[in-house]
Amino acid sequence: MKKALLSFVMFFVVLAGFAANASAVDLTRRFGVGVDSTIANYLDDGRGVSAVFYINKFFGLQVIFGLSTLTATIKDPNQPKMDNSIKGSVVDYYSFETTITDWTVSLRGLIPIVLTKDVNLTGVVGFTACGRDSDGFASTDPKYMQFNDGYQFSIDLGVRPEYFFNDRFSIHTQVGIGISILTENDSAVVYGLSSSNEAFASTKASGAHMSFFKNVDLLGEAGFTFWF
Repeated sequence: MKKALLSFVMFFVVLAGFAANASAVDLTRRFGVGVDSTIANYLDDGRGVSAVFYINKFFGLQVIFGLSTLTATIKDPNQPKMDNSIKGSVVDYYSFETTITDWTVSLRGLIPIVLTKDVNLTGVVGFTACGRDSDGFASTDPKYMQFNDGYQFSIDLGVRPEYFFNDRFSIHTQVGIGISILTENDSAVVYGLSSSNEAFASTKASGAHMSFFKNVDLLGEAGFTFWF
């Protein structure tokens, strides 16, 4: 892990050696809003609304916030209401209210390392917290353990090319290393083999999940920003 991080830092240093174009896009004290996502997404897709503010030409702060909520009345097929006048007749099922909330909050530093007239190549360093509140749901069945209450922390180390259509609008993709920290809080389902070679699943696991450029696809977690 240390070697991977060192290699990534050296990559930034090499890119920083490029001189900035005299007509490069300067975002000093500019504020932008748009859509973005985190690089680490072991439990969560990391998508949300983005707010960016550049303190100077070479450093900006970004916040990503995402929230989804499900509220429903669910009928339990395992708890039928019987019609006592007719033996074995089911008239309805007992129901209950449930609310499931998924949330993501990410704070990231944006460091432009190559500046040109239309495209900036920016380094990304971020910290993310995400979680789920599902009314205390806590299943031991591997099929449903992913819906347990829980939370997770992760770290982003990446680069993103950003193309400016004009002074007000830009799009970007991103790729890099996502490090998800696993804790024993029922949020991460980890599979293993017992001493008797029987497969099992558990949420009581600690460690880390590292994703090296696994978010690479046609769009590369594309996002956009409108600048003020």
